[in-house]
Amino acid sequence: MHHIERLLRASDPELVAHGERTGRLASGIARTMGLAIEQTHLIEQAGLLHDAGKIFISREILDKPGPLDEAEWEELRHHPMMGYQLVRDIVPDRVAQIVLTHHEWFDGTGYPHAIRGSKVPIEARVLQVADAFDAITSNRPYQPALPVGYALNELIRCSGTQFDPAVVEATLSLAGQLQWAAEVAV
Repeated sequence: MHHIERLLRASDPELVAHGERTGRLASGIARTMGLAIEQTHLIEQAGLLHDAGKIFISREILDKPGPLDEAEWEELRHHPMMGYQLVRDIVPDRVAQIVLTHHEWFDGTGYPHAIRGSKVPIEARVLQVADAFDAITSNRPYQPALPVGYALNELIRCSGTQFDPAVVEATLSLAGQLQWAAEVAV
């Protein structure tokens, strides 16, 4: 994985920073859920690589300050498959599968394969929550960083549709342990 990490750092340092933050948070959520140490390590590794496919996406799309149109969304939706193809021969298969499925939604409306519930690997369900949390609380071309409380409320709002409710519950538990925010609507 050393070479792929260097490639990512050279092409998009913020992508790597997002991956590192996402991997650390996902690892914490996994520990809170009581997942095995091996799963926690796989999740952290996948966190770093989950958006690797974005190096093949147009910078105009990635850096667009406003909403994406349908054609732009269609291009962006290819990044999990492209990331999978980039990493599949150099990381454990389970990590590659997490990269592939990190945008599959709990209710089956995600991509690239519209799988649902327990068919989405638990590691990908954990990573997806951490990914969304970091995206909301970090500066992005399309929005400034939003407060932790807002992000946690978004996780609650999307629990059962986008996110696995058990993963959201574990994230809220972790947030409480770390005293992240008092403004969460429960």
